[in-house]
Formats: sequence, C-alpha cells, structure tokens
Amino acid sequence: MKIIVESMGLPTLSKLIGKKNEFDVNDATVTVEDLVSFIVKRHGQNARKVLLDSKGNLDMAIQVMINDEGFLAREDYARRKLGEEDRVRFMLLVGGG
Repeated sequence: MKIIVESMGLPTLSKLIGKKNEFDVNDATVTVEDLVSFIVKRHGQNARKVLLDSKGNLDMAIQVMINDEGFLAREDYARRKLGEEDRVRFMLLVGGG
C-alpha cells in the first residue's frame, strides 16, 4: 500500500524523508502510529529525534492531518487506519499571541 507523506514546517524531517514522499508500506492495515514507527525504523535515530518525545510518542509539537480531514486527535493515532494513497501531513504546531 502506498502512503503519501508530507513534512510541513519540519526542516529536519524534510531533509530526511523529503517534503513530499511516497512510502510503500507492506502491511494492509496501517495506522498513523504504525506509519510513524515505519518512518523511524527506515530513517533511524535522526527521525526518532525529530518525531518522538522521550517516551516514544509523537512529539506534542507535531500535528497530523490526513487528506483534507483536519487535524487528527492524538488518541486516534493508534486507531485511524490509512488507505491506499492517503496523504498524511506532519506539521509543526505553531502558537503565538
């Protein structure tokens, strides 16, 4: 299954995987959490540093958007199954005021 992954506002991740890349994931049932693990396994320690916090969870500064559905709630990362050619965007959460 092919998943399209985009990195937005994360220059270190973009350098590792490209701003937009297609990943061929061999598993028929892949969740967002599985995709993060796949990227970390494929790109090693540098991807781990960019994507994960000290507990191994996706860093709180990163938001995930699938296709044009809006931001995915963190509690859904392990449940949200991805389909063929879904577009997953990893975006840096920016705040200000």
